[in-house]
Amino acid sequence: MRVLVTGAAGFLGTECVRQFRSRAHEVMTTDRIGPVDLQGDLSDPAFTARLPDVDVVVNCAAVQYVTPNIPLLFRKRFFERNNVRAAQNLCERYRGHAAHFIHVGTSMMYRQTGQESYDVRSPMSGEGVYSCSKMAAQVFVNSMPGAATVLPCIIGGQGREGLFRGFVKMMTRFGFVAFPGRGDHKIHMVHVMDVAGLICRIAEVGAGGFFNAADPEPLSIRQWIDEIADELGISHARKISIPLLPVKCLSWLTGYRLLAREQLLMLERPHVLSIDESLAIGWRPVFSNARIARDIAVHISRGAPPGTGRTGLSRSE
Repeated sequence: MRVLVTGAAGFLGTECVRQFRSRAHEVMTTDRIGPVDLQGDLSDPAFTARLPDVDVVVNCAAVQYVTPNIPLLFRKRFFERNNVRAAQNLCERYRGHAAHFIHVGTSMMYRQTGQESYDVRSPMSGEGVYSCSKMAAQVFVNSMPGAATVLPCIIGGQGREGLFRGFVKMMTRFGFVAFPGRGDHKIHMVHVMDVAGLICRIAEVGAGGFFNAADPEPLSIRQWIDEIADELGISHARKISIPLLPVKCLSWLTGYRLLAREQLLMLERPHVLSIDESLAIGWRPVFSNARIARDIAVHISRGAPPGTGRTGLSRSE
């Protein structure tokens, strides 16, 4: 197959390119920056009109809360241009051209009710500027015949460490770990290699619809800490729960720049995904949530600077 990967210089896009090529597919790449075949801005309709005809489009291009240089002002406009307008232009370019369109959404598109697990039939609604922009983009994806949308939970992988770096530092230096909320509910993670593997599987079988991406056996924050302590040989790490209400108030006062609404909801409620539809097409995740947490701990404890290596944690794409 001839595959176009957008956002190909990014976190998930890079792994998708690697896996598609390892399966002997011809891959074309595009991004705003980086070592790609076609450099340009997908929010520019003139650029998207020049993209090549392909068999499969994999849209990994998006901005999220860890994207560098997010503006302090007009954040909604920033997310709309990069997530919504770009998806709209891509759909207009490939609608009617028989390309299988695969789009990367986020599990935060589910209405966060705190239910036991979210499946592909659970109600959806945006919670913050990021998930609202992904919901708006999904309207255009839904207009594409046979399109597939992948909904990853928190993605672990190359250089994405998030709060785990703080956990490891507190644990090794001071013998305790502080975190917002009670930390006793399950929060799902998935490794970037497993997300890319699911995308490749969807492309190869020509599947359409919604597919959750999550690795087995979700853990709570307290269990993450236990896994990290055990991996690093720390006999006891005191867990200190910071009341969530003042954190939520401070986040609101800062326009949710301290912590986004989606992040606060994960700290407050369970976030577990059903992966039945993904398993039904033959996808098999490799990494457990415990393995992701342990690998992150090893990576950080070896002194790797932030943003490097093969392990870590962040929100999608």
